[in-house]
Amino acid sequence: MTNNTDHKVIIAVAPNGARKTKLDHGKLPISPEELATTARACQEAGAAMIHLHVRDAQDQHSLDPERYRAAIVKVRAQVGDEMIIQVTTEAVGKYKPVEQMDCVKQLKPEAVSIAIAELIPVAGDDLEVARFLEWLYRSQIAPQFILYSEADIEHFTTLVQRGVIHSDNPSVLLVLGRYSQNQQSDPKELSPLIETLQPHYSWSVCAFGQSESECMAKAIDLGGHCRIGFENNLLSENGNLAIDNANQVEFTAAKAKSHDRGLASASEARLIMGVRC
Repeated sequence: MTNNTDHKVIIAVAPNGARKTKLDHGKLPISPEELATTARACQEAGAAMIHLHVRDAQDQHSLDPERYRAAIVKVRAQVGDEMIIQVTTEAVGKYKPVEQMDCVKQLKPEAVSIAIAELIPVAGDDLEVARFLEWLYRSQIAPQFILYSEADIEHFTTLVQRGVIHSDNPSVLLVLGRYSQNQQSDPKELSPLIETLQPHYSWSVCAFGQSESECMAKAIDLGGHCRIGFENNLLSENGNLAIDNANQVEFTAAKAKSHDRGLASASEARLIMGVRC
Protein backbone atom coordinates (compact mmCIF):
# COMPACT_ATOMS: atom_id res chain seq x y z
CA MET A 1 0.00 0.00 0.00
CA THR A 2 1.12 3.57 -0.65
CA ASN A 3 1.68 6.20 1.98
CA ASN A 4 0.91 9.36 0.00
CA THR A 5 -1.28 12.16 1.29
CA ASP A 6 -4.40 10.96 -0.52
CA HIS A 7 -4.11 7.56 1.17
CA LYS A 8 -3.95 8.98 4.68
CA VAL A 9 -6.98 9.06 6.98
CA ILE A 10 -8.43 12.35 8.16
CA ILE A 11 -9.84 12.01 11.66
CA ALA A 12 -12.32 14.73 12.55
CA VAL A 13 -13.71 14.96 16.06
CA ALA A 14 -17.26 16.14 16.73
CA PRO A 15 -17.01 16.54 20.51
CA ASN A 16 -20.42 17.85 21.54
CA GLY A 17 -23.06 18.36 18.83
CA ALA A 18 -26.28 20.28 19.23
CA ARG A 19 -28.31 18.11 21.56
CA LYS A 20 -26.34 16.36 24.30
CA THR A 21 -25.58 17.86 27.72
CA LYS A 22 -23.34 17.01 30.65
CA LEU A 23 -26.17 14.85 31.96
CA ASP A 24 -25.35 12.54 29.04
CA HIS A 25 -21.62 12.58 29.78
CA GLY A 26 -19.71 14.62 32.37
CA LYS A 27 -16.84 15.25 29.93
CA LEU A 28 -19.00 16.62 27.12
CA PRO A 29 -17.32 19.97 26.30
CA ILE A 30 -19.62 22.98 26.07
CA SER A 31 -17.77 26.17 27.08
CA PRO A 32 -15.06 27.68 24.86
CA GLU A 33 -12.46 26.67 27.43
CA GLU A 34 -13.70 23.08 27.51
CA LEU A 35 -13.79 22.94 23.72
CA ALA A 36 -10.22 24.24 23.55
CA THR A 37 -8.95 21.67 26.04
CA THR A 38 -10.75 18.90 24.15
CA ALA A 39 -9.38 20.12 20.82
CA ARG A 40 -5.81 19.98 22.12
CA ALA A 41 -6.24 16.48 23.54
CA CYS A 42 -7.86 15.23 20.34
CA GLN A 43 -5.20 16.83 18.14
CA GLU A 44 -2.51 15.09 20.17
CA ALA A 45 -4.44 11.82 19.78
CA GLY A 46 -4.50 12.14 15.97
CA ALA A 47 -7.42 14.38 14.96
CA ALA A 48 -6.77 16.86 12.14
CA MET A 49 -10.13 18.66 12.36
CA ILE A 50 -12.67 19.67 14.99
CA HIS A 51 -16.35 19.98 14.06
CA LEU A 52 -17.47 22.83 16.28
CA HIS A 53 -20.87 23.46 17.86
CA VAL A 54 -21.52 26.27 20.32
CA ARG A 55 -24.31 26.82 22.83
CA ASP A 56 -26.24 29.79 24.17
CA ALA A 57 -26.57 30.85 27.82
CA GLN A 58 -29.04 28.01 28.41
CA ASP A 59 -26.67 25.48 26.78
CA GLN A 60 -28.95 25.24 23.75
CA HIS A 61 -27.68 24.98 20.16
CA SER A 62 -26.63 28.35 18.76
CA LEU A 63 -25.47 29.82 15.46
CA ASP A 64 -24.45 33.09 17.11
CA PRO A 65 -21.28 34.29 15.31
CA GLU A 66 -19.98 35.94 18.49
CA ARG A 67 -20.22 32.69 20.43
CA TYR A 68 -18.42 30.96 17.58
CA ARG A 69 -15.68 33.60 17.60
CA ALA A 70 -15.15 33.17 21.33
CA ALA A 71 -14.78 29.41 20.94
CA ILE A 72 -12.51 29.65 17.87
CA VAL A 73 -10.15 32.06 19.65
CA LYS A 74 -9.79 29.63 22.56
CA VAL A 75 -9.32 26.60 20.31
CA ARG A 76 -6.74 28.37 18.12
CA ALA A 77 -4.79 29.36 21.23
CA GLN A 78 -4.48 25.66 22.10
CA VAL A 79 -3.87 24.05 18.69
CA GLY A 80 -2.60 26.87 16.45
CA ASP A 81 -2.93 25.82 12.80
CA GLU A 82 -2.62 22.12 13.65
CA MET A 83 -6.37 21.58 13.37
CA ILE A 84 -8.97 22.59 10.83
CA ILE A 85 -11.79 24.33 12.68
CA GLN A 86 -15.07 23.50 10.96
CA VAL A 87 -18.27 25.22 12.12
CA THR A 88 -21.75 23.87 11.51
CA THR A 89 -24.88 25.37 9.96
CA GLU A 90 -27.10 22.74 11.57
CA ALA A 91 -30.66 24.02 11.94
CA VAL A 92 -31.92 21.68 14.70
CA GLY A 93 -35.41 22.81 13.76
CA LYS A 94 -34.82 26.41 14.90
CA TYR A 95 -32.79 28.14 12.16
CA LYS A 96 -34.02 28.95 8.66
CA PRO A 97 -31.65 28.70 5.66
CA VAL A 98 -31.20 32.47 5.53
CA GLU A 99 -30.11 32.46 9.20
CA GLN A 100 -27.71 29.58 8.56
CA MET A 101 -26.11 31.43 5.66
CA ASP A 102 -26.00 34.72 7.54
CA CYS A 103 -24.05 33.11 10.38
CA VAL A 104 -21.35 31.93 7.97
CA LYS A 105 -21.20 35.28 6.18
CA GLN A 106 -20.61 37.10 9.46
CA LEU A 107 -18.14 34.55 10.78
CA LYS A 108 -16.06 33.77 7.65
CA PRO A 109 -14.67 30.53 9.08
CA GLU A 110 -11.99 28.29 7.62
CA ALA A 111 -14.45 25.46 6.97
CA VAL A 112 -18.18 24.79 7.35
CA SER A 113 -20.46 21.76 7.25
CA ILE A 114 -23.73 22.08 5.34
CA ALA A 115 -26.63 19.64 5.30
CA ILE A 116 -27.93 19.51 1.73
CA ALA A 117 -31.38 18.44 2.94
CA GLU A 118 -31.63 21.56 5.15
CA LEU A 119 -30.14 24.20 2.90
CA ILE A 120 -31.05 23.02 -0.61
CA PRO A 121 -34.26 20.94 -0.70
CA VAL A 122 -34.75 19.02 -3.94
CA ALA A 123 -37.83 21.00 -4.90
CA GLY A 124 -36.62 24.28 -3.44
CA ASP A 125 -35.58 27.54 -5.07
CA ASP A 126 -31.80 27.38 -4.88
CA LEU A 127 -30.88 30.76 -6.42
CA GLU A 128 -30.06 32.41 -3.09
CA VAL A 129 -28.17 29.31 -1.94
CA ALA A 130 -26.25 29.23 -5.23
CA ARG A 131 -25.10 32.79 -4.59
CA PHE A 132 -24.08 31.82 -1.06
CA LEU A 133 -22.08 28.82 -2.30
CA GLU A 134 -20.36 30.98 -4.90
CA TRP A 135 -19.48 33.42 -2.12
CA LEU A 136 -18.01 30.52 -0.09
CA TYR A 137 -15.84 29.59 -3.06
CA ARG A 138 -14.64 33.15 -3.66
CA SER A 139 -14.00 33.59 0.07
CA GLN A 140 -11.94 30.38 0.19
CA ILE A 141 -14.20 28.86 2.85
CA ALA A 142 -14.23 25.07 2.52
CA PRO A 143 -17.68 23.43 2.68
CA GLN A 144 -18.29 19.81 3.60
CA PHE A 145 -21.72 18.63 2.49
CA ILE A 146 -23.69 16.27 4.73
CA LEU A 147 -25.51 13.49 2.86
CA TYR A 148 -27.89 10.97 4.41
CA SER A 149 -29.00 8.78 1.53
CA GLU A 150 -28.50 7.75 -2.08
CA ALA A 151 -31.18 10.31 -3.03
CA ASP A 152 -29.16 13.02 -1.23
CA ILE A 153 -26.04 11.98 -3.15
CA GLU A 154 -27.83 12.06 -6.50
CA HIS A 155 -29.26 15.50 -5.70
CA PHE A 156 -25.80 16.69 -4.66
CA THR A 157 -24.21 15.39 -7.86
CA THR A 158 -26.83 17.23 -9.91
CA LEU A 159 -25.97 20.46 -8.08
CA VAL A 160 -22.28 19.93 -8.83
CA GLN A 161 -23.02 19.27 -12.50
CA ARG A 162 -25.17 22.41 -12.70
CA GLY A 163 -22.37 24.48 -11.18
CA VAL A 164 -24.38 25.39 -8.08
CA ILE A 165 -21.62 23.78 -6.01
CA HIS A 166 -18.18 25.07 -6.95
CA SER A 167 -15.48 22.47 -6.41
CA ASP A 168 -13.20 20.23 -8.42
CA ASN A 169 -12.96 17.90 -5.43
CA PRO A 170 -16.17 18.11 -3.36
CA SER A 171 -15.94 17.04 0.27
CA VAL A 172 -18.91 15.11 1.66
CA LEU A 173 -19.87 13.51 4.97
CA LEU A 174 -21.93 10.33 4.71
CA VAL A 175 -24.19 9.81 7.72
CA LEU A 176 -25.02 6.21 8.59
CA GLY A 177 -28.31 6.17 10.48
CA ARG A 178 -30.37 8.94 12.05
CA TYR A 179 -30.76 10.70 15.41
CA SER A 180 -33.05 8.63 17.61
CA GLN A 181 -32.99 7.00 21.01
CA ASN A 182 -30.64 4.02 21.14
CA GLN A 183 -29.61 4.62 17.53
CA GLN A 184 -27.19 2.05 16.13
CA SER A 185 -25.71 2.53 12.66
CA ASP A 186 -25.09 -0.38 10.32
CA PRO A 187 -21.77 -0.54 8.45
CA LYS A 188 -23.55 -2.43 5.66
CA GLU A 189 -25.25 0.86 4.75
CA LEU A 190 -21.94 2.35 3.60
CA SER A 191 -21.15 0.43 0.42
CA PRO A 192 -24.35 1.42 -1.46
CA LEU A 193 -23.62 5.07 -0.65
CA ILE A 194 -20.02 4.79 -1.87
CA GLU A 195 -21.20 3.21 -5.12
CA THR A 196 -23.43 6.25 -5.72
CA LEU A 197 -20.62 8.77 -5.16
CA GLN A 198 -18.54 10.20 -7.97
CA PRO A 199 -15.01 8.75 -7.71
CA HIS A 200 -13.31 12.13 -7.28
CA TYR A 201 -15.32 13.08 -4.17
CA SER A 202 -13.48 13.26 -0.86
CA TRP A 203 -15.70 11.41 1.61
CA SER A 204 -15.92 10.90 5.35
CA VAL A 205 -18.30 8.89 7.51
CA CYS A 206 -20.04 9.43 10.83
CA ALA A 207 -22.16 6.90 12.67
CA PHE A 208 -24.27 6.42 15.78
CA GLY A 209 -23.89 4.26 18.86
CA GLN A 210 -21.63 1.37 19.75
CA SER A 211 -21.36 0.33 16.07
CA GLU A 212 -19.53 3.59 15.32
CA SER A 213 -16.22 1.75 15.65
CA GLU A 214 -17.21 -0.92 13.13
CA CYS A 215 -18.45 1.75 10.73
CA MET A 216 -15.14 3.64 11.00
CA ALA A 217 -13.21 0.44 10.28
CA LYS A 218 -15.33 -0.04 7.15
CA ALA A 219 -14.71 3.53 6.03
CA ILE A 220 -10.97 3.17 6.58
CA ASP A 221 -10.93 -0.11 4.66
CA LEU A 222 -12.78 1.46 1.70
CA GLY A 223 -10.45 4.47 1.51
CA GLY A 224 -12.56 7.08 3.30
CA HIS A 225 -12.13 9.34 6.31
CA CYS A 226 -13.66 9.36 9.80
CA ARG A 227 -15.67 11.72 11.98
CA ILE A 228 -16.09 10.44 15.51
CA GLY A 229 -16.93 11.83 18.92
CA PHE A 230 -19.62 12.50 21.46
CA GLU A 231 -21.95 14.29 19.01
CA ASN A 232 -23.12 10.92 17.66
CA ASN A 233 -21.77 8.35 20.09
CA LEU A 234 -20.87 8.19 23.79
CA LEU A 235 -19.94 4.50 23.85
CA SER A 236 -16.70 2.60 23.43
CA GLU A 237 -16.49 -0.51 21.26
CA ASN A 238 -17.28 -2.76 24.23
CA GLY A 239 -20.50 -0.87 24.99
CA ASN A 240 -19.25 0.98 28.07
CA LEU A 241 -19.39 4.75 28.37
CA ALA A 242 -16.39 6.20 26.55
CA ILE A 243 -13.74 7.93 28.65
CA ASP A 244 -13.66 11.11 26.57
CA ASN A 245 -13.43 12.34 22.98
CA ALA A 246 -9.65 11.96 22.84
CA ASN A 247 -9.94 8.30 23.76
CA GLN A 248 -12.28 7.76 20.81
CA VAL A 249 -9.79 9.51 18.54
CA GLU A 250 -6.96 7.31 19.82
CA PHE A 251 -8.99 4.19 19.11
CA THR A 252 -9.79 5.30 15.55
CA ALA A 253 -6.17 6.29 14.95
CA ALA A 254 -5.08 2.80 15.98
CA LYS A 255 -7.59 1.30 13.53
CA ALA A 256 -6.21 3.43 10.69
CA LYS A 257 -2.67 2.32 11.43
CA SER A 258 -3.72 -1.33 11.64
CA HIS A 259 -5.15 -0.94 8.11
CA ASP A 260 -1.78 0.42 6.94
CA ARG A 261 -3.12 3.93 6.51
CA GLY A 262 -1.30 6.86 8.06
CA LEU A 263 -2.99 9.78 9.78
CA ALA A 264 -3.35 13.05 7.87
CA SER A 265 -1.94 16.13 9.55
CA ALA A 266 -3.98 19.32 9.44
CA SER A 267 -1.99 20.60 6.45
CA GLU A 268 -2.48 17.30 4.61
CA ALA A 269 -6.18 17.29 5.49
CA ARG A 270 -6.50 20.78 4.04
CA LEU A 271 -5.08 19.52 0.75
CA ILE A 272 -7.38 16.48 0.69
CA MET A 273 -10.51 18.48 1.57
CA GLY A 274 -9.71 21.49 -0.59
CA VAL A 275 -9.34 23.89 2.33
CA ARG A 276 -7.59 26.80 0.63
CA CYS A 277 -7.04 29.13 3.56
